[in-house]
Amino acid sequence: MFSWINKGIDYTPPVKREIMPIGKLFNYSKQDWVPYACHMVCVGVLAKIVGPYYAYPVAVIATAFFLIMYAFQGKYPELTVKGTKATDWLLAIGVGFVGIVLWIAPYHYFYDIMFARIPILGNENIFLSLTYGFEFPEDAFAKAANGIILIPKKMPTPTYDPTTLAGNFKFVFLAFRLLGAVVTVAFFEELFIRSFIVRFISEEYYKRVPIGYYCKKAFLIALAIYTVAHPWWLVAIIWGGLTFWLYYYKKNLMLCVAAHATSNLLLALYVLKTGNYYLW
Repeated sequence: MFSWINKGIDYTPPVKREIMPIGKLFNYSKQDWVPYACHMVCVGVLAKIVGPYYAYPVAVIATAFFLIMYAFQGKYPELTVKGTKATDWLLAIGVGFVGIVLWIAPYHYFYDIMFARIPILGNENIFLSLTYGFEFPEDAFAKAANGIILIPKKMPTPTYDPTTLAGNFKFVFLAFRLLGAVVTVAFFEELFIRSFIVRFISEEYYKRVPIGYYCKKAFLIALAIYTVAHPWWLVAIIWGGLTFWLYYYKKNLMLCVAAHATSNLLLALYVLKTGNYYLW
């Protein structure tokens, strides 16, 4: 049934893991983690200083700079279209489409369930939920089932809400938000998760590990890291699992980038159409 797993891959993991000095490791892998780290510093740290609407364009420009620089230096041999066919690209687009439908649908149709909270030991500040990391207006939740469950009656406060922006800056920000989501994010997340992390778990000198090589431990850890980075954790598991299937089935990172870009583009179109900016 899964005969395609590791088919055609000539690789045997080392019996004993070779440990690389930390400084050497940082330099060895910089092209895969620097763009990701650059984006996170901008949207996480710089945003607190200059505001999220100014920090995001900086993130896109800075991240694009590093991606382009490393690409011109020949640091991304794994980003190749060699050997792919038109049907492979259609499959990637299809995976991106199905994946984002499965991401959006639960929030579109079952918003109250996806944001519902179950307080732990009666403490409403410590809870179980299918979505974490969002701020809500005061008195946003109503008690249900004798207070066991908190049901949202107001929308969460989104990180980015272009409707609050005025004049031409609104369109400038939207241009950068779309460019970031569809281009830079699609590239740096795939490079970080599916080029670096999933291979590094198999071997410290991870560039020896072929793209698409399956290792159960590496898959589960890489999927967990991807999931933790997204507050919509349940749908992130589903989307991540689906795109990992594409990764292992086709053994091509550029197809994963295409699927990622497709998902992010469709999500952007949905958010702009519905105003559900908490998904963006």
